[in-house]
Amino acid sequence: MAFTIVLATAADQSDITASDRLYADALERRGCRVAGVPWDGPQDAFAGADAVVIRSTWGYYRALDAFRAWAEAMAAATRLLNPIGLVRWNLRKDYVGKLAAAGVRVPRSHVVACETTAIERVFAETGWEHAVVKPASGASGHSVELLQRATLAQQVAGLSDEARAAGVVVQEFLPEIAEGELSLVYFDGAFSHAIRKRPPPGEFRSNSRFGPTRNAETPPPEVTEQGAACLRALPEMPLYARVDGVVRAGALIVIEVEVLEPALFMEFDPESAERFADATLRRLQGGQGRRGS
Repeated sequence: MAFTIVLATAADQSDITASDRLYADALERRGCRVAGVPWDGPQDAFAGADAVVIRSTWGYYRALDAFRAWAEAMAAATRLLNPIGLVRWNLRKDYVGKLAAAGVRVPRSHVVACETTAIERVFAETGWEHAVVKPASGASGHSVELLQRATLAQQVAGLSDEARAAGVVVQEFLPEIAEGELSLVYFDGAFSHAIRKRPPPGEFRSNSRFGPTRNAETPPPEVTEQGAACLRALPEMPLYARVDGVVRAGALIVIEVEVLEPALFMEFDPESAERFADATLRRLQGGQGRRGS
């Protein structure tokens, strides 16, 4: 059966990314029809799709209610991948607490209102002199800052409107980030490939806007299994996922789990696009997603 698959992008960057082009090509070699369509463009462009795969919808957090409504509408009309339950789960970073409750090792984290008094309370309770703050709903490294106790009020005043609307996650700073953040990519719970994103000197953020270096990496099996175990703690197994974290004494500390719109860095391992395409077709042909491997 020839499936029509739409990769959801965004109006300000409507083209399929170079990484996702590898995935689209792999799907087309398997007989699928593939198009990139912005989620915030004309909605009739999604009509007739057998599946909508959320890919480069970066910036959705600037119109969170509209994005949520779009995702719900897509889930009602067609096969949304990742499924709507995972979209809901991933829209707020309070999922970190849910992972911790399931036994996944994560940084100590507190979700609070974006107010100086609330964040000061976290610093007082933890004894931290500095901590990472990020909007509870956000992406692309937007409004992620390293707060210092001595300048906290001034820094909180400069946080974004999105942070004020959604609240913030105040998170333990992990010094291992200086050696780079490990991004582990999985398809249907099976490890595919990994890269390490090293921030430039003096920086702790590894998002592309901050100029990190990126290199393919082969993590030890025990680390990739820890990432897979993290995915088994989710409400359901995602078609695609990226687990970001650092390794301390052989243990993966999961900073974020991305099942909404992560860059998958398939250009570092072109065969990964074939694995992604095969996993997608298994879903569309009725196969159940694996519960890890």
